[in-house]
Amino acid sequence: MNIISYFNQILEENFNNYLKKYFNKLSYCGKTSSFSNYFEFINDLDNFSDSFVKNIIKGYFEYIDDCFFNSSYRKKYCKSNGFYVRKNYVTLFGEITFKRRYYYDNKTKEWFFFTDLFLGLPKRKHFDPFVCADICEYATSNSYSKTGKLVAEKIGKRTSNNINISRATSRNIVIAFNPNIELEKEQRRIERLFVMLDEKFVGSQFNNGEDHMIKSAVVFENTELVYKFKKKESSVDRYKLVNSHVCASIDDNLLTDTVDYIYNTYDIDKIKEIIFMGDCAKWIKNFPKSHWFNFTSKTKVKFAMDGFHFSQALQLLTTQKFKDVYNALFDLVKNNNKENFILLCNQFKDLNPERSETIENKTNYILNNWKERQLYQNNPYMKCSMESHISHIFADLFTSRPKAYSKKGLRKLLELRVLKTNGTNIKQLYLQQLINPNITSTFQKEKINKLKEFNQKENKYNITHKILFPYKTNLYN
Repeated sequence: MNIISYFNQILEENFNNYLKKYFNKLSYCGKTSSFSNYFEFINDLDNFSDSFVKNIIKGYFEYIDDCFFNSSYRKKYCKSNGFYVRKNYVTLFGEITFKRRYYYDNKTKEWFFFTDLFLGLPKRKHFDPFVCADICEYATSNSYSKTGKLVAEKIGKRTSNNINISRATSRNIVIAFNPNIELEKEQRRIERLFVMLDEKFVGSQFNNGEDHMIKSAVVFENTELVYKFKKKESSVDRYKLVNSHVCASIDDNLLTDTVDYIYNTYDIDKIKEIIFMGDCAKWIKNFPKSHWFNFTSKTKVKFAMDGFHFSQALQLLTTQKFKDVYNALFDLVKNNNKENFILLCNQFKDLNPERSETIENKTNYILNNWKERQLYQNNPYMKCSMESHISHIFADLFTSRPKAYSKKGLRKLLELRVLKTNGTNIKQLYLQQLINPNITSTFQKEKINKLKEFNQKENKYNITHKILFPYKTNLYN
Protein backbone atom coordinates (compact mmCIF):
# COMPACT_ATOMS: atom_id res chain seq x y z
CA MET A 1 0.00 0.00 0.00
CA ASN A 2 1.46 3.38 -0.98
CA ILE A 3 1.19 6.49 1.16
CA ILE A 4 -1.82 7.95 -0.69
CA SER A 5 -3.83 4.76 -0.24
CA TYR A 6 -2.85 4.69 3.41
CA PHE A 7 -4.07 8.25 3.96
CA ASN A 8 -7.35 7.47 2.17
CA GLN A 9 -7.85 4.53 4.50
CA ILE A 10 -7.28 6.76 7.55
CA LEU A 11 -9.79 9.28 6.20
CA GLU A 12 -12.42 6.64 5.58
CA GLU A 13 -11.98 5.03 9.01
CA ASN A 14 -12.25 8.36 10.83
CA PHE A 15 -15.26 9.41 8.76
CA ASN A 16 -17.07 6.16 9.56
CA ASN A 17 -16.23 6.47 13.26
CA TYR A 18 -17.44 10.04 13.77
CA LEU A 19 -19.38 11.53 10.83
CA LYS A 20 -21.07 8.72 8.91
CA LYS A 21 -24.31 9.01 10.87
CA TYR A 22 -24.65 12.67 9.90
CA PHE A 23 -24.08 12.35 6.14
CA ASN A 24 -24.98 8.78 5.16
CA LYS A 25 -28.72 8.07 4.91
CA LEU A 26 -29.68 10.67 7.50
CA SER A 27 -33.05 9.75 8.99
CA TYR A 28 -36.02 12.12 9.04
CA CYS A 29 -35.36 15.29 11.10
CA GLY A 30 -38.32 16.15 13.26
CA LYS A 31 -39.41 19.72 13.73
CA THR A 32 -38.00 20.00 17.23
CA SER A 33 -35.56 22.36 18.92
CA SER A 34 -32.59 20.78 20.68
CA PHE A 35 -29.13 22.22 21.16
CA SER A 36 -27.89 18.70 21.82
CA ASN A 37 -28.11 18.02 18.05
CA TYR A 38 -25.63 20.80 17.34
CA PHE A 39 -23.53 19.90 20.38
CA GLU A 40 -23.13 16.28 19.30
CA PHE A 41 -22.26 17.19 15.71
CA ILE A 42 -19.59 19.74 16.68
CA ASN A 43 -18.04 17.33 19.18
CA ASP A 44 -17.94 14.51 16.64
CA LEU A 45 -16.47 16.87 14.03
CA ASP A 46 -13.82 17.88 16.54
CA ASN A 47 -13.07 14.23 17.32
CA PHE A 48 -12.85 13.49 13.59
CA SER A 49 -10.37 16.29 12.85
CA ASP A 50 -8.33 15.50 15.97
CA SER A 51 -8.06 11.80 15.27
CA PHE A 52 -7.50 12.21 11.52
CA VAL A 53 -4.66 14.72 11.83
CA LYS A 54 -2.90 12.73 14.55
CA ASN A 55 -3.16 9.56 12.48
CA ILE A 56 -1.76 11.42 9.47
CA ILE A 57 1.27 12.51 11.50
CA LYS A 58 1.75 9.02 12.92
CA GLY A 59 1.37 7.47 9.47
CA TYR A 60 3.90 9.82 7.93
CA PHE A 61 6.46 9.18 10.68
CA GLU A 62 6.15 5.42 10.32
CA TYR A 63 6.19 5.58 6.52
CA ILE A 64 9.51 7.44 6.60
CA ASP A 65 10.96 4.58 8.60
CA ASP A 66 9.61 1.97 6.17
CA CYS A 67 11.14 3.85 3.24
CA PHE A 68 14.57 3.79 4.82
CA PHE A 69 14.19 0.18 5.93
CA ASN A 70 13.58 -0.85 2.30
CA SER A 71 16.34 1.36 0.87
CA SER A 72 19.48 -0.08 -0.72
CA TYR A 73 21.72 1.92 1.65
CA ARG A 74 20.08 0.38 4.71
CA LYS A 75 20.26 -3.12 3.29
CA LYS A 76 23.94 -2.70 2.50
CA TYR A 77 25.21 -0.91 5.62
CA CYS A 78 22.62 -0.88 8.41
CA LYS A 79 20.96 -3.53 10.53
CA SER A 80 17.69 -3.07 12.40
CA ASN A 81 17.37 -3.80 16.09
CA GLY A 82 13.58 -3.87 15.94
CA PHE A 83 10.86 -1.34 16.79
CA TYR A 84 10.89 1.14 19.64
CA VAL A 85 7.77 3.12 20.56
CA ARG A 86 7.84 6.86 21.22
CA LYS A 87 4.89 7.45 23.52
CA ASN A 88 2.69 10.51 24.06
CA TYR A 89 4.75 12.88 21.93
CA VAL A 90 2.95 16.23 22.18
CA THR A 91 2.47 18.19 18.97
CA LEU A 92 0.27 21.23 18.31
CA PHE A 93 -2.34 18.74 17.06
CA GLY A 94 -2.29 16.63 20.23
CA GLU A 95 -0.46 13.64 21.68
CA ILE A 96 0.69 10.90 19.32
CA THR A 97 2.39 7.55 19.84
CA PHE A 98 4.38 6.05 16.98
CA LYS A 99 6.89 3.29 16.41
CA ARG A 100 10.18 3.39 14.55
CA ARG A 101 13.16 1.09 14.13
CA TYR A 102 16.52 1.41 15.83
CA TYR A 103 19.42 0.99 13.40
CA TYR A 104 23.13 0.37 13.60
CA ASP A 105 25.33 1.76 10.80
CA ASN A 106 28.36 -0.42 10.17
CA LYS A 107 30.20 2.41 8.40
CA THR A 108 29.80 5.16 11.00
CA LYS A 109 29.57 2.76 13.97
CA GLU A 110 26.55 4.62 15.33
CA TRP A 111 23.09 3.66 16.57
CA PHE A 112 20.24 5.88 15.40
CA PHE A 113 16.48 6.22 14.83
CA PHE A 114 16.17 7.26 11.20
CA THR A 115 12.76 8.91 11.66
CA ASP A 116 14.14 11.10 14.47
CA LEU A 117 17.29 11.82 12.48
CA PHE A 118 15.51 12.76 9.28
CA LEU A 119 12.93 15.01 10.98
CA GLY A 120 15.41 16.49 13.44
CA LEU A 121 13.24 15.50 16.41
CA PRO A 122 14.87 16.31 19.75
CA LYS A 123 16.03 13.31 21.77
CA ARG A 124 14.15 12.35 24.92
CA LYS A 125 11.77 15.31 24.59
CA HIS A 126 8.07 15.03 25.38
CA PHE A 127 7.09 18.16 23.43
CA ASP A 128 7.75 18.92 19.79
CA PRO A 129 9.67 22.09 18.76
CA PHE A 130 6.52 24.03 17.79
CA VAL A 131 5.08 23.56 21.29
CA CYS A 132 8.42 24.48 22.88
CA ALA A 133 8.67 27.58 20.69
CA ASP A 134 5.20 28.69 21.79
CA ILE A 135 6.13 28.17 25.44
CA CYS A 136 9.28 30.30 25.07
CA GLU A 137 7.26 33.01 23.32
CA TYR A 138 4.46 33.13 25.92
CA ALA A 139 6.91 33.00 28.84
CA THR A 140 8.30 36.41 27.89
CA SER A 141 4.98 38.00 28.89
CA ASN A 142 3.37 35.59 31.35
CA SER A 143 4.18 33.49 34.39
CA TYR A 144 5.23 29.90 33.79
CA SER A 145 1.89 28.59 35.08
CA LYS A 146 -0.15 30.83 32.79
CA THR A 147 2.19 30.06 29.90
CA GLY A 148 1.51 26.34 30.31
CA LYS A 149 -2.25 26.92 30.34
CA LEU A 150 -2.22 29.20 27.29
CA VAL A 151 -0.15 26.82 25.18
CA ALA A 152 -2.16 23.78 26.33
CA GLU A 153 -5.32 25.51 25.12
CA LYS A 154 -3.87 25.64 21.59
CA ILE A 155 -3.12 21.93 21.44
CA GLY A 156 -5.34 19.27 19.93
CA LYS A 157 -9.09 19.20 20.28
CA ARG A 158 -11.03 22.44 20.42
CA THR A 159 -14.12 21.41 22.39
CA SER A 160 -12.34 19.39 25.07
CA ASN A 161 -8.65 19.38 25.78
CA ASN A 162 -7.00 17.31 28.49
CA ILE A 163 -3.41 18.38 27.77
CA ASN A 164 -1.63 19.76 30.84
CA ILE A 165 1.63 21.69 30.80
CA SER A 166 2.90 22.32 34.30
CA ARG A 167 4.78 25.32 35.60
CA ALA A 168 7.93 23.21 36.00
CA THR A 169 7.67 21.94 32.41
CA SER A 170 7.36 25.48 31.05
CA ARG A 171 10.36 26.57 33.07
CA ASN A 172 12.51 23.63 31.98
CA ILE A 173 11.76 24.28 28.31
CA VAL A 174 12.64 27.97 28.65
CA ILE A 175 15.86 27.20 30.54
CA ALA A 176 16.92 24.73 27.84
CA PHE A 177 16.52 27.30 25.05
CA ASN A 178 19.83 28.90 24.10
CA PRO A 179 19.13 31.68 21.61
CA ASN A 180 22.09 32.47 19.43
CA ILE A 181 21.75 36.12 18.44
CA GLU A 182 24.31 38.11 16.51
CA LEU A 183 23.93 41.87 16.46
CA GLU A 184 23.22 43.16 12.99
CA LYS A 185 26.01 45.44 11.90
CA GLU A 186 24.78 48.79 10.66
CA GLN A 187 26.36 52.17 10.14
CA ARG A 188 23.72 54.66 11.24
CA ARG A 189 25.13 58.15 11.18
CA ILE A 190 23.95 60.39 14.00
CA GLU A 191 25.63 63.14 16.00
CA ARG A 192 23.84 62.71 19.33
CA LEU A 193 23.02 59.50 21.20
CA PHE A 194 21.07 59.02 24.44
CA VAL A 195 21.39 56.28 27.09
CA MET A 196 18.98 55.89 30.03
CA LEU A 197 20.09 53.82 33.03
CA ASP A 198 18.30 52.26 36.00
CA GLU A 199 18.01 49.08 38.01
CA LYS A 200 15.26 46.71 39.19
CA PHE A 201 15.44 44.42 42.21
CA VAL A 202 13.84 40.97 41.85
CA GLY A 203 13.14 38.41 44.55
CA SER A 204 15.72 35.61 44.70
CA GLN A 205 16.07 31.95 45.51
CA PHE A 206 19.30 30.40 46.79
CA ASN A 207 21.00 33.80 47.04
CA ASN A 208 21.42 34.22 50.81
CA GLY A 209 18.25 36.28 50.95
CA GLU A 210 19.62 39.02 48.69
CA ASP A 211 17.49 40.22 45.79
CA HIS A 212 18.85 40.04 42.27
CA MET A 213 19.61 43.43 40.75
CA ILE A 214 18.82 43.84 37.06
CA LYS A 215 20.92 46.65 35.64
CA SER A 216 19.43 48.01 32.44
CA ALA A 217 20.09 50.57 29.74
CA VAL A 218 17.92 51.96 26.95
CA VAL A 219 19.83 53.40 24.00
CA PHE A 220 17.96 55.70 21.61
CA GLU A 221 18.62 58.40 19.05
CA ASN A 222 15.95 61.00 19.77
CA THR A 223 12.38 61.54 20.94
CA GLU A 224 9.40 62.05 18.68
CA LEU A 225 6.23 63.92 19.64
CA VAL A 226 3.18 61.65 19.55
CA TYR A 227 0.56 64.28 20.42
CA LYS A 228 0.62 67.85 21.65
CA PHE A 229 -2.87 68.52 22.94
CA LYS A 230 -4.45 68.18 26.32
CA LYS A 231 -6.77 65.22 26.55
CA LYS A 232 -7.49 66.32 30.07
CA GLU A 233 -6.04 68.84 32.49
CA SER A 234 -3.55 66.39 34.01
CA SER A 235 -2.28 65.03 30.67
CA VAL A 236 1.05 66.08 29.21
CA ASP A 237 2.66 65.98 25.79
CA ARG A 238 3.55 62.42 24.90
CA TYR A 239 6.80 61.40 23.22
CA LYS A 240 8.18 58.13 21.94
CA LEU A 241 11.79 57.05 21.63
CA VAL A 242 13.34 56.80 18.17
CA ASN A 243 15.17 53.51 17.41
CA SER A 244 15.36 52.42 21.04
CA HIS A 245 17.25 49.32 22.13
CA VAL A 246 17.21 47.68 25.57
CA CYS A 247 20.20 46.05 27.26
CA ALA A 248 19.95 44.31 30.66
CA SER A 249 22.05 42.04 32.83
CA ILE A 250 22.31 40.53 36.30
CA ASP A 251 25.97 39.57 35.77
CA ASP A 252 27.62 42.99 35.42
CA ASN A 253 27.68 42.63 31.62
CA LEU A 254 25.64 45.76 30.98
CA LEU A 255 28.62 47.89 29.96
CA THR A 256 29.85 45.29 27.47
CA ASP A 257 26.37 44.76 25.99
CA THR A 258 25.75 48.49 25.63
CA VAL A 259 29.12 49.20 24.04
CA ASP A 260 28.75 46.24 21.66
CA TYR A 261 25.35 47.49 20.51
CA ILE A 262 26.60 51.03 19.89
CA TYR A 263 29.74 49.89 18.05
CA ASN A 264 27.73 47.48 15.86
CA THR A 265 24.90 49.90 15.11
CA TYR A 266 26.42 53.35 14.66
CA ASP A 267 29.28 55.01 12.87
CA ILE A 268 31.04 56.03 16.07
CA ASP A 269 33.26 58.53 14.27
CA LYS A 270 30.15 60.62 13.60
CA ILE A 271 28.89 60.68 17.22
CA LYS A 272 29.73 64.06 18.72
CA GLU A 273 27.74 63.76 21.94
CA ILE A 274 26.48 60.89 24.07
CA ILE A 275 24.15 61.77 26.94
CA PHE A 276 23.47 59.47 29.89
CA MET A 277 20.44 59.97 32.13
CA GLY A 278 19.38 58.30 35.36
CA ASP A 279 18.79 58.57 39.09
CA CYS A 280 22.43 59.29 40.04
CA ALA A 281 23.06 56.03 41.84
CA LYS A 282 26.79 55.37 42.25
CA TRP A 283 27.00 52.71 39.53
CA ILE A 284 24.96 54.87 37.15
CA LYS A 285 27.21 57.91 37.58
CA ASN A 286 30.29 55.74 37.08
CA PHE A 287 28.90 54.07 33.96
CA PRO A 288 29.59 56.99 31.55
CA LYS A 289 33.14 57.29 32.86
CA SER A 290 34.21 54.20 30.93
CA HIS A 291 36.84 55.00 28.31
CA TRP A 292 34.84 52.95 25.79
CA PHE A 293 32.47 55.89 25.31
CA ASN A 294 35.27 58.21 24.24
CA PHE A 295 34.73 57.26 20.63
CA THR A 296 36.89 60.11 19.32
CA SER A 297 38.82 62.96 20.87
CA LYS A 298 35.87 65.22 20.06
CA THR A 299 33.14 63.04 21.58
CA LYS A 300 31.46 64.75 24.53
CA VAL A 301 30.11 62.48 27.29
CA LYS A 302 27.48 64.03 29.59
CA PHE A 303 25.37 62.81 32.49
CA ALA A 304 22.02 64.32 33.54
CA MET A 305 19.67 63.72 36.47
CA ASP A 306 16.24 62.75 35.18
CA GLY A 307 13.08 64.60 36.15
CA PHE A 308 11.28 61.69 37.81
CA HIS A 309 13.86 61.05 40.51
CA PHE A 310 14.39 64.74 41.13
CA SER A 311 10.66 65.27 41.68
CA GLN A 312 10.49 62.14 43.80
CA ALA A 313 13.31 63.39 46.04
CA LEU A 314 11.59 66.78 46.50
CA GLN A 315 8.30 65.00 47.26
CA LEU A 316 9.93 62.87 49.95
CA LEU A 317 11.65 65.95 51.36
CA THR A 318 8.49 68.06 51.71
CA THR A 319 5.63 65.48 51.73
CA GLN A 320 2.23 66.28 50.21
CA LYS A 321 1.29 68.47 53.20
CA PHE A 322 3.70 71.22 52.15
CA LYS A 323 2.96 71.75 48.48
CA ASP A 324 4.00 75.40 48.72
CA VAL A 325 7.45 74.42 50.01
CA TYR A 326 7.76 71.89 47.21
CA ASN A 327 6.97 74.54 44.60
CA ALA A 328 9.40 77.01 46.19
CA LEU A 329 12.26 74.48 46.24
CA PHE A 330 11.46 73.41 42.69
CA ASP A 331 11.69 77.02 41.47
CA LEU A 332 14.97 77.57 43.31
CA VAL A 333 16.54 74.60 41.54
CA LYS A 334 15.05 75.70 38.24
CA ASN A 335 16.60 79.17 38.68
CA ASN A 336 19.91 77.68 39.79
CA ASN A 337 19.65 79.42 43.18
CA LYS A 338 21.66 76.99 45.22
CA GLU A 339 22.27 79.30 48.18
CA ASN A 340 18.59 79.97 48.86
CA PHE A 341 17.75 76.32 48.23
CA ILE A 342 20.08 75.31 51.08
CA LEU A 343 18.66 78.07 53.31
CA LEU A 344 15.04 76.99 52.75
CA CYS A 345 15.85 73.32 53.30
CA ASN A 346 17.54 74.12 56.62
CA GLN A 347 14.58 76.22 57.74
CA PHE A 348 12.18 73.46 56.76
CA LYS A 349 14.27 70.92 58.69
CA ASP A 350 14.17 73.11 61.81
CA LEU A 351 10.38 73.28 61.56
CA ASN A 352 10.11 69.49 61.21
CA PRO A 353 12.73 68.01 63.57
CA GLU A 354 10.99 64.58 63.58
CA ARG A 355 11.84 64.26 59.86
CA SER A 356 15.27 65.85 59.99
CA GLU A 357 17.12 62.74 58.79
CA THR A 358 14.95 62.30 55.70
CA ILE A 359 15.06 66.01 54.88
CA GLU A 360 18.83 66.09 55.22
CA ASN A 361 19.32 62.96 53.06
CA LYS A 362 17.13 64.25 50.23
CA THR A 363 18.69 67.71 50.42
CA ASN A 364 22.16 66.21 50.08
CA TYR A 365 20.98 64.01 47.24
CA ILE A 366 19.85 67.03 45.24
CA LEU A 367 22.90 69.12 46.15
CA ASN A 368 25.32 66.33 45.22
CA ASN A 369 23.71 66.13 41.79
CA TRP A 370 23.02 69.84 41.27
CA LYS A 371 25.02 70.15 38.05
CA GLU A 372 23.45 67.01 36.62
CA ARG A 373 19.98 68.42 37.32
CA GLN A 374 20.83 71.78 35.78
CA LEU A 375 22.04 70.05 32.64
CA TYR A 376 18.77 68.13 32.27
CA GLN A 377 16.37 71.01 32.91
CA ASN A 378 18.24 73.48 30.71
CA ASN A 379 18.22 71.21 27.64
CA PRO A 380 14.65 70.52 26.47
CA TYR A 381 15.82 67.84 24.05
CA MET A 382 16.76 65.66 27.04
CA LYS A 383 13.79 63.46 27.93
CA CYS A 384 14.16 60.47 30.22
CA SER A 385 11.38 57.89 30.61
CA MET A 386 13.45 55.11 32.14
CA GLU A 387 11.09 54.55 35.06
CA SER A 388 8.30 53.70 32.61
CA HIS A 389 10.57 51.29 30.77
CA ILE A 390 11.50 49.59 34.03
CA SER A 391 7.82 49.21 34.85
CA HIS A 392 6.72 47.85 31.47
CA ILE A 393 9.73 45.71 30.63
CA PHE A 394 10.77 44.25 33.98
CA ALA A 395 8.26 44.94 36.75
CA ASP A 396 5.33 43.69 34.67
CA LEU A 397 6.84 40.20 34.42
CA PHE A 398 9.17 39.84 37.40
CA THR A 399 7.68 41.78 40.32
CA SER A 400 3.99 42.43 39.58
CA ARG A 401 3.20 39.30 41.61
CA PRO A 402 5.12 37.84 44.58
CA LYS A 403 7.73 35.60 42.97
CA ALA A 404 11.34 34.62 43.46
CA TYR A 405 13.87 33.38 40.91
CA SER A 406 17.07 31.42 40.89
CA LYS A 407 19.93 33.23 39.18
CA LYS A 408 19.95 30.71 36.33
CA GLY A 409 16.21 31.00 35.76
CA LEU A 410 16.15 34.79 35.93
CA ARG A 411 19.12 35.10 33.58
CA LYS A 412 17.40 33.03 30.90
CA LEU A 413 14.00 34.68 31.24
CA LEU A 414 15.61 38.13 31.24
CA GLU A 415 17.47 37.28 28.04
CA LEU A 416 14.24 36.29 26.27
CA ARG A 417 12.34 39.28 27.65
CA VAL A 418 14.96 41.69 26.33
CA LEU A 419 15.00 39.98 22.94
CA LYS A 420 11.22 40.30 22.67
CA THR A 421 11.33 43.95 23.78
CA ASN A 422 13.86 44.65 21.03
CA GLY A 423 11.52 43.21 18.41
CA THR A 424 12.71 39.61 18.12
CA ASN A 425 10.08 36.99 17.32
CA ILE A 426 10.94 34.36 19.94
CA LYS A 427 8.93 31.57 18.34
CA GLN A 428 10.50 32.20 14.96
CA LEU A 429 13.97 32.37 16.53
CA TYR A 430 13.45 29.03 18.30
CA LEU A 431 12.40 27.28 15.11
CA GLN A 432 14.94 29.04 12.90
CA GLN A 433 17.82 27.74 14.98
CA LEU A 434 16.54 24.21 14.39
CA ILE A 435 16.13 24.85 10.66
CA ASN A 436 19.71 26.14 10.38
CA PRO A 437 21.10 24.44 7.27
CA ASN A 438 24.55 24.16 8.88
CA ILE A 439 24.12 20.85 10.67
CA THR A 440 25.89 21.13 14.02
CA SER A 441 25.59 17.51 15.17
CA THR A 442 28.72 15.60 14.17
CA PHE A 443 26.82 12.36 13.89
CA GLN A 444 24.05 13.90 11.78
CA LYS A 445 26.63 15.50 9.50
CA GLU A 446 28.49 12.24 9.02
CA LYS A 447 25.28 10.32 8.44
CA ILE A 448 23.94 12.67 5.77
CA ASN A 449 27.34 12.81 4.05
CA LYS A 450 27.56 9.01 3.93
CA LEU A 451 24.08 8.77 2.46
CA LYS A 452 24.89 11.42 -0.16
CA GLU A 453 28.13 9.66 -1.08
CA PHE A 454 26.27 6.40 -1.50
CA ASN A 455 23.68 8.00 -3.76
CA GLN A 456 26.36 9.66 -5.88
CA LYS A 457 27.89 6.24 -6.48
CA GLU A 458 24.50 4.78 -7.29
CA ASN A 459 23.80 7.83 -9.51
CA LYS A 460 20.06 7.20 -9.45
CA TYR A 461 18.47 10.31 -7.99
CA ASN A 462 18.45 14.03 -8.65
CA ILE A 463 20.20 16.32 -6.16
CA THR A 464 17.00 17.50 -4.46
CA HIS A 465 15.86 13.95 -3.92
CA LYS A 466 19.26 12.98 -2.57
CA ILE A 467 19.27 15.72 0.04
CA LEU A 468 15.71 15.15 1.26
CA PHE A 469 15.38 11.39 0.85
CA PRO A 470 18.85 9.88 0.28
CA TYR A 471 17.65 6.34 -0.42
CA LYS A 472 15.39 4.47 -2.80
CA THR A 473 11.72 5.13 -2.00
CA ASN A 474 8.29 5.11 -3.56
CA LEU A 475 7.13 8.06 -1.46
CA TYR A 476 6.27 10.15 -4.51
CA ASN A 477 4.62 7.31 -6.43
